[in-house]
Amino acid sequence: MKSTEQICFKWHNKKEYINPVNPMISHWRFNEDEEDEARLANQLAVLSEKSGMTVNDLQHIFPAILRMIKNTSAWSI
Repeated sequence: MKSTEQICFKWHNKKEYINPVNPMISHWRFNEDEEDEARLANQLAVLSEKSGMTVNDLQHIFPAILRMIKNTSAWSI
């Protein structure tokens, strides 16, 4: 059975952050108000692994996708 957990919450310097659970991008840190972005990143990482993409590819594609959907988070820059 596959795990349905997509993100985990962690504390660093008294501030809560969100990290995707996919090992490919588990080091990406999202602010507490960017839960949806973290979930999207996790799902994109799952699909990217299946198609042979690397984390480097995903680092370029993820912000572009956010810009395409008119997202205004810091990740879309």
